[in-house]
This record gives sequence, structure tokens and C-alpha cells, in this order.
Amino acid sequence: MFEFYKNWMEFFFLILMMLGILIALSAPSAVISYFIIFLSGLFAGRLIYERKNKIQLPYFMIIAGFVIGYLLGVYYGSRKIVIALFVIGAILGYKLYDKKILRDARF
Repeated sequence: MFEFYKNWMEFFFLILMMLGILIALSAPSAVISYFIIFLSGLFAGRLIYERKNKIQLPYFMIIAGFVIGYLLGVYYGSRKIVIALFVIGAILGYKLYDKKILRDARF
């Protein structure tokens, strides 16, 4: 029997992996694929910033699920560039929130 409170990380890992595949397959060109993964990196950086003083491993695993799914589904473009843009976006997103250049309504 599936117990959500015990297996929520695995559940969201699989959901976001499938979502990553679908989003990657729907991108009609390499430029759009690169833009989508860069924005995803920015959102991941925001999530990592928000969780910086709390438990982080489940969130890293969920983010990794999306990236793995996206890499499996990317048809146009280089997978190396996709990984690089995601990492650059995540670092940039984290730094922009850390320096208070970008703000969330809750912060």
C-alpha cells in the first residue's frame, strides 16, 4: 500500500521526471529547450535558497528528477548545454535571491 507521508519524495520525483520528459518533447527547437531549462534552473535556485537552513535532500532529489526527465526527453540541442544552462540558472537564481535582487512576496 502506498503511504504518501513516507514516500512523498519518490512520488514527486517520478511526477516531475514525467513532466520533464513531456516539457522537453514539446519544445520545438533547441533555443526554446535551452530557455526552458535555464528558467527551470532559476526556479531551482529559488527553491534551494528558500530551503537553505532546512532539510534539503528531498528537494535536491525532486529537482534531479525533473532534470533527468528533461534530459531523457530533449530532442533538439545538446545535453551538455542543457546541464550547463540548468546549473548556471540555479546558481544565478540562488545568488539573485541571496543578494535580494529578486524577492518573493513572503520574504
